This record gives sequence, C-alpha cells and structure tokens, in this order.
Amino acid sequence: MRILCLLLPALPVISTLLIFTFMSTTAFSQDHTRLGLPAGAKARLGKGRIHQLQYFPDGKCLAVATSIGTWIYDAETGEALDLLTGHTARVKSIAFSPDGKTLATGSEDYTIRLWDTKTYNLISTCIGHEKEVNLLAFSPDSKMLASTSEDWKMRLWDVQTGKSLQTITECGADDMFAITYTPDGTMFLTYRHHDSFEKYIEFWDGQTGEFLKSVLIETDLGEAAFSTDCKILAVVGEKSPPLQFWDVESGELLKSAEKCDESYDSIAFSPDGRSVVTGGVWDSVSIWNVSTAERLKSKARGKPINSVTYSPDGKTVAIGIDDGTILFWDVATGKLRNTIAGHTDSQIFSAAFSPDGSVLTCGGESKIQCWNPQTGELLKTIKEPRCSVYTIKYSPDANIFATGGTSKKARMWDARTGRFLGRFAAHKDQSPYGNKEKVSSVAFSPDGNILATAGSDNHVCLWEIRKDELYLIGEKLAAFTEHTEPVTSVVFSPDGKTLVSSSQDKTIQLWNINTRSHLKTLTGHEAGVTAVVYAFYDSGLVSGSEDGTIRLWNTHTGDLLLPPIEGAGQVTSLTSSPDSNMLASGSVEDNAVHIWDAKTGKRLHTFIGHTQRVNAVVFSPDGETLVSVSSDGTVLLWDLTKLVSSNK
Repeated sequence: MRILCLLLPALPVISTLLIFTFMSTTAFSQDHTRLGLPAGAKARLGKGRIHQLQYFPDGKCLAVATSIGTWIYDAETGEALDLLTGHTARVKSIAFSPDGKTLATGSEDYTIRLWDTKTYNLISTCIGHEKEVNLLAFSPDSKMLASTSEDWKMRLWDVQTGKSLQTITECGADDMFAITYTPDGTMFLTYRHHDSFEKYIEFWDGQTGEFLKSVLIETDLGEAAFSTDCKILAVVGEKSPPLQFWDVESGELLKSAEKCDESYDSIAFSPDGRSVVTGGVWDSVSIWNVSTAERLKSKARGKPINSVTYSPDGKTVAIGIDDGTILFWDVATGKLRNTIAGHTDSQIFSAAFSPDGSVLTCGGESKIQCWNPQTGELLKTIKEPRCSVYTIKYSPDANIFATGGTSKKARMWDARTGRFLGRFAAHKDQSPYGNKEKVSSVAFSPDGNILATAGSDNHVCLWEIRKDELYLIGEKLAAFTEHTEPVTSVVFSPDGKTLVSSSQDKTIQLWNINTRSHLKTLTGHEAGVTAVVYAFYDSGLVSGSEDGTIRLWNTHTGDLLLPPIEGAGQVTSLTSSPDSNMLASGSVEDNAVHIWDAKTGKRLHTFIGHTQRVNAVVFSPDGETLVSVSSDGTVLLWDLTKLVSSNK
C-alpha cells in the first residue's frame, strides 16, 4: 500500500490562516477500506485514532490499537493485513504472549479479547471487569494474563479458556501506569499513583494475586515502563526532569535527564534494556542511554507522539503520531524507513454529498475532507484552524458549500478548488467562558440565494448570498430570536417558502421566508429536538429528539402524521432518502444507525459498526448508499440496495 501526497501552496483570498492542501491516494482504497467491515457496510474511510503500537514477537508485523479495532500491518512494507474488530468501544491496550501465539486487546467496552496471531481469529472474550480495561501483561509461560481496569480491580485470566482466575480488589481507586511479570513468573509488578499522591512499585504473587510488598518512588512523573529484567523502572512526564530511572527493589533514583526541559508521555525499553525511547508531548522522539540518562538521538516530528515501541531485534522504533501517521525509525542511522498513513486524528461531526454524488465532504476537528465515495480516494483536505466543523451543506448548483462550527461563523468554500470564499459573522458569543458558542446547522434555500444558520446563542439568522459575484457574502436579512435555548438544526421547505428550526428548548419553529414572520410552533417532544428534515415535499416534516423518538408532522396543521416512533435512542442526526420512502437516524445508544419506513414508521434495519456516537447520517443522491460519521474518527458507507428494492 502506497500513499502519494502532494501539497499545494495556500490559496489566500480573504484569510491567510486558511490553508488548502491536496492529498491523493493510489489503490489503497482497494485494500484497507474493506478490511474488518461490519455487516451491511461496503467501505470505511479512515482507520481510526491511534492509541498504542506493539510489534509481534517475531517482528514481522505491527499491531495498532485504535478507536475502531486493532490493525495488523506488515512491519516491512506497511501494508494493512487485517483489522480485528468486535470490541464495541475503542481499544486502549494490547499485549502479546511470550510464545507469540496470542494477542490480547483491552477495551473501553470492559472486555478483553484474545486473538490467534496466525489466523487473526478470535479465541475467546474475557468478561468480568466493570469498567474500561487499561493495562495488560502476560506471564512468561503465556498461560496467564493480568489486567487492570477503571473499576479499581485487577484480574488474572486463564489464557486457554478466557476465564477469570483471580480478582484483586486491594489495588484500590488509584491510577495504574505500568504492569509486568517478572522473568521467572513468580510475581507481577505494578506502578501506580495512590490517593495520597504518592507513587509505589507494588509486588504481587504471580499465581494468586496476593499483595507482597511495595516500594515508594519519590517522583511527580507518571507514565512508565519496566525493563525486561524488572530491575529498572523508567518514568516520564511533564515536570523537570522529565525522564528518571529508578531501582525497582530499593526505590532509589539511579539517573535522571537533568539537562532536558521537554515533556514526554510515552516510553518503551529496548529489548536489551540498555536504552529507552520516549515520545514527546509536543513533537520529539528521543533515544536515551539507561545507564547515563544521556540522550543518544532525537528527531522532531511536528505533532504530539502518543505511542512508541521497539522492534524485537531493537533495530527499529515504531512511532504513533497524533496526526494519524505511523513512522518506522532506523535506530542505527536515525533515518525514516517507512510511513503508514490514513489513521484519523480527530472526531468527525458532519457530512454532505455533492448534488451529483461524486464527492463526499466531511467535517472534523480543524479540517474538512473531501472523498471520492466510489473509490475511497481522499481528494482534498481543507484546514480549519481551531474550529470543529459541525455542519456542511452544498448549494443547489453544487458550486459552493457552507460550513459552521465552533468558530461562531458560517464559512463559504469553492466546491471545486476548496478555496475559502468568505464568512458570515453569524452568531454572538454569549458564553462567559468564550468557548461554547457554535454554528450548529446551515441550510441553503432551494434557489441558492439565502443561507440560514442556527446558533447556540438561541438565534436563527438569514444571510444574503450574492450569486455570480466575486464576493458572495451579503447582508444579514433577518434574525429570529423566539427560541429560548440553543438551536440545533435548520432546514428549508422544498418550495423555499418556509424555514424550520429545532432547539434544545424542545420546540420546532416554522418561519415565513417572504415576510420574515413566525408561522407556528410544534410541541410534543419531551427533550431537546436535535434534527429536522423535510419528507413528502412541502407538508411533511420529520424531527428527532433526545427523548428517543422520531415524529412526523403535517406542517400545515401541526398534527402528527403517525404516532411517535419509539426506539430511536437519543437521536443525534436525521435524514430522508431522496424519494422520501426511508428515514435514517443516528444514535448515541449502541452507536447505531437506524433505517425507518417513512410512511409507516416501521424500523427496517439497524446498522451497528461504529465504536463511538454517530454524529451525522446522509443519503447519497441515488439513495443506494447511506453514510454515517462518528466520533470514532471514521466514515462508514452502508449498502442500501437490498433495502431500497424491498421497500418499493
């Protein structure tokens, strides 16, 4: 798998802060976009956020724990070989058995899964923890697995059966930073932070889990790693000195990096125990001599490092970076050997198809990405500094698209080039903290002459779009202020005569566009209304709410067309198919996507595959594909062809 990146210079028109880049990929879409897909999905865009890296014991492959599962890569070529899925939340930790036969993955879904490293098949699921699993360690004989959890317990597991052998409750309500078995397997060690703000190395019986003793470590640093012989504890953090080496038996400080003023939050020992590699909070990767605490090599990567690990032969360091890339660093030469790209560095909040369906545009944290939905090719990335993009809409003529988010402004973009065209200073900052206001929704009128914006300042605004002019940003035409809580969504009726807005105040408001006057208020939801969308042309309106229901309204009479549709979960997003026969909703519960018959309210199907909340759903213009985007940092494309044919 190869990824070709071409960086174009910035194209400033109004703001020099907006940087536009092109990134195109080759045939990678034929590979990783179809690995580990959930039932009903035909492609996945994005690989999820990186949490931990670990080499296979033979050094041939690299396992990467992410927000959507565990990726397996060829360590030499960087080719994606498989994606291990099944956890219903992000994977936080991974560990290999010393015999190389088993991979353990610990997740926020409270479970541990054991995988066969040859076939990548699931062997068993370890169930018992009551909160997310943090750390894992195998015994030297590969027969037992120790785990730590946010439930303030440690557990010992039988690797062959996946059954819990011991539950250790003495560990208490403290932060655990490292765990390992001693080479002879008689004990396992933990390094943790007590309620008293003291840090200890603790010794536990390797078979029974009985507490044996503790050694006080007088340090302010947290993240840590034990040497393979369990004689040295290396700790890193954000306080000076940021790297220290401690004697495990005595708790004596051996060495510290006194002349270093950087900050680190990831560390790993080399296989021979003579050096460690650290990943910087800001951007540096460094290799240190354990005996002297002297820095041997260092390289700045420009983005925070979240995970580092040595290859089993000690010749290579794999580096996970917050921007979604994995680097392979040759230890001897300091040169970069290979790069894996495609992991996501942010949540995804919004999505929109271009009117002809050829481009799928998604908004996340500080960027907008445009994809080819047929091939999975990333067409371009537009950077949006310091702004999470919560809403995207294309103009009817497809020439521009508008976005809104935490910048409190609606922005306009050239759909072909990605060039920034201007902004509407849409909504006022009424938060005393100055960071909570946002534009939650934008909508174009059917003729493309007006942009409506919804804000968390409780206002709905209408803006003039100066079509066919060099400067498209026009005047504010109206501001509707009847909502008493943040406005969540706006939509124009298909004939353009009515604007509808929904709000956390549990109401839906209808406005006459020609007279700029209020028409009516729809009430009935018992919690905030999160989304509204038109169906059945001008009279049918659909709303979704945090109360777990979807309601279909006759906008002329204000009456419900059907009884409230139950079982939708806390609705985050809502969309109608092009022919109005189906509705789709995204949910917080089970991170699910539900498909509904718009005429009867019957649930047609539920798609499960995201590991975090679904933030937006959108139909393709031909109605054959549904796209969902999620806080797990990925986009799933669901095949609707069977549902479409069966619903006709």
